[in-house]
Amino acid sequence: MLNDSANVSSASASDRSVTELFSKAEQVLQKHWGFERFRPGQDEAVRSILEGRDTLVLFPTGGGKSLCFQVPALVLEGLTLVISPLIALMTDQVEQLTQRGVSATYLNGSLSQREIEQRLVNARNGMYKLLYVAPERLNTGAFQAELPGLNVSMVAVDEAHCISEWGHDFRPSYRQIRPSLQSLDSHVRWVALTATATPEVRADIVESLELREEKTVALGFARKNLTWWVLHREDKQKELLKAVQHANSLGSGIVYAPTRRECEKWAERFTKKGIPAKAYHAGLASETRFQVQQEWIRGEIPLVVATNAFGMGIDKPDCRYVVHYKIPSTLEAYYQEAGRAGRDQQRAYPILLFSEQDLVESREAIERSYPTFEQLSTVYRLLGDELELGVGEWMSEFVDFSVDSLSRRGQLKPSQTEAALRILQRLAVLDMDTREEMQISVRSLLSKNELAVRVSDFPIQKAEFIDQLIRCLGPAFFSEGEWEVADELAARLEISRSALQKALSILEKEDRIIDTQWKEKRSWIRLREARQSRLPVEEKQAEAYREILLRKLEYVGQYVHSEECREVYLRHYFGETEAEPCGVCDRCKASEDLRGVDWQAEEETDQILRLLGEKGELSANELKQLTGFSSARLRSALARLIQEERILANPKTAVYLLR
Repeated sequence: MLNDSANVSSASASDRSVTELFSKAEQVLQKHWGFERFRPGQDEAVRSILEGRDTLVLFPTGGGKSLCFQVPALVLEGLTLVISPLIALMTDQVEQLTQRGVSATYLNGSLSQREIEQRLVNARNGMYKLLYVAPERLNTGAFQAELPGLNVSMVAVDEAHCISEWGHDFRPSYRQIRPSLQSLDSHVRWVALTATATPEVRADIVESLELREEKTVALGFARKNLTWWVLHREDKQKELLKAVQHANSLGSGIVYAPTRRECEKWAERFTKKGIPAKAYHAGLASETRFQVQQEWIRGEIPLVVATNAFGMGIDKPDCRYVVHYKIPSTLEAYYQEAGRAGRDQQRAYPILLFSEQDLVESREAIERSYPTFEQLSTVYRLLGDELELGVGEWMSEFVDFSVDSLSRRGQLKPSQTEAALRILQRLAVLDMDTREEMQISVRSLLSKNELAVRVSDFPIQKAEFIDQLIRCLGPAFFSEGEWEVADELAARLEISRSALQKALSILEKEDRIIDTQWKEKRSWIRLREARQSRLPVEEKQAEAYREILLRKLEYVGQYVHSEECREVYLRHYFGETEAEPCGVCDRCKASEDLRGVDWQAEEETDQILRLLGEKGELSANELKQLTGFSSARLRSALARLIQEERILANPKTAVYLLR
């Protein structure tokens, strides 16, 4: 009896402690983020974390995943370690936290070793509440040396689907997170967060991170405010213009294009059509990318034409449409990218333009980019020779290594070598972390006037190239020169890296008007096991991931051809079998033409929702005055919103309010 009483007393004290912590969490939420209370789902996840449970958070894009660990991080004692996959994602979140008065920082490859060491010392001294870390950084000597003194109370693994080979963005380094942090105390809380996880991926996350009796908090994959639309067209250019011209009247948007060249072309074309647009892709300087991103977020430009490098972690609630000019290779990527529209819960439009040739080209791209077993074996052998490892010899630590040197040794294209190394990393044969991209410095040996005289005698194509080069490099071209990432410079000049090397070589060695210097691409690399006489992987295992990629592409093909509701198909894919037809997608409307979208009706409902969001509640007369709608038009719009369960009508007070 006494033991029972003690247990009851202990349990009630524990409940009281969690209640107090949750109350403190709500105060933190209001102080730093300005919200009165957590959204449904967020409250459950936060409470689970404060109870000390390992927690898996499955929220759709825009569902507010980050708050689920950021708020508890400020309530709990000690440091929260956040594992994040992208430099842009880390810097964006740290910047937002700093602006809100939260002490946070990050460690990634953009920092010097000295800066990394200083931030680790600061973290040990308790200067930060959140420390964002790239997964590759966890296993370095500097981090492991500081880890015991960091007083970690929670580990948050963002974009946790990267753990799984079944995930659309598998990263081998994510598999090493738990082993790298094995020395942490058992009381450390673990939380994993993702927007796109099929049942297989969820199981993989739990197993790989060794989550103990985890609590899963899922909001589901329903996005009632999204009108999913697929347009099957062999000539997509005309349809893209039409789609953007329709959607642009509603607000800002994103067009995802497959290549850098397409991004540049369409940004220019939309601008000429009266829709100001800018391109965003990895070939642009990082400063330019950041500027484009900020201009779009602030509403200074309505449209960004981007590769899939754009969007992850960017918080812009009022994006009204996302158009895919070519099909993504997985439904996870499509759902995540399309879900960047309508994060404010207002009506928004994910539009996918599709041709049968898209599937053919995507399949060929997977086959082309995935090395054969023989190619993998060759690169493994060449790598051992490059590192001067004998058969049976181990590597005790990472070593500095040049991808280009390895390519020259095997007479391979650098792209082939890099693809093979990525697969060997997936197969846990090696660990690799890119340290420095190939860089180039170009400067003129002549003054501006002298160069102008020389160029006047050159063929027009050559003269135009030099003019482009000067505009890309700026004043540094006529002074000491500055280091540029070679691939980024080539992209800005709209040529390949090999074409850039050839052109600069002619100008340097034949025309003698420039001086060029190159820094090779450098990486850190380490074989996981002792070198063997043959690749330590079976051919079937090496080919397995290619089959996963091809199977995922098949699901995309099934989606675009399916006759059922788009939302139902997507939710079934993610494991939600009880989904009901959305009533607004192209399949529910039985239309493959954008004329099937009632743009005026959507504008009406959006206006009503916006007013109710601002005012709290309004009568029909007040709504009529504020919108200028006729009585019939207003009744129709209100009935539609009530049917869609987006607003409530209070029969006692005769007012309408958001649901």
